[in-house]
Amino acid sequence: MTRFPRRTPSSALILVLLLTILPLMAFAQTTTEGAISGTVSDTTGAVVSDASVVVRNNATNAEQTTKTDPSGDFRVGNLAPSVYTVTVNATGFAAYKLEQVIVNVGTVTDISPK
Repeated sequence: MTRFPRRTPSSALILVLLLTILPLMAFAQTTTEGAISGTVSDTTGAVVSDASVVVRNNATNAEQTTKTDPSGDFRVGNLAPSVYTVTVNATGFAAYKLEQVIVNVGTVTDISPK
């Protein structure tokens, strides 16, 4: 008489749990927000570091502020879908203001302040 190794139900149970949980985890990763990013440069194309960037929601007047990094880059995330005004200020430069910046769900709106 040939004996086969006995399988435990634990491996089948683990497989069923993984197949049930993984799709739920993927669904939980959906986003309801967007972002604004860009690179601040002067009129010659040189990047402007340490510039202050203010992003204001036109509907709620909520503001988020950040600074550009040494490469002139910035990113403001966790923004509700809406229309925003972006203002950039840097020492020695005129203020830059861009109105009607649209943020959509799950996207990054790229702007290039000069």
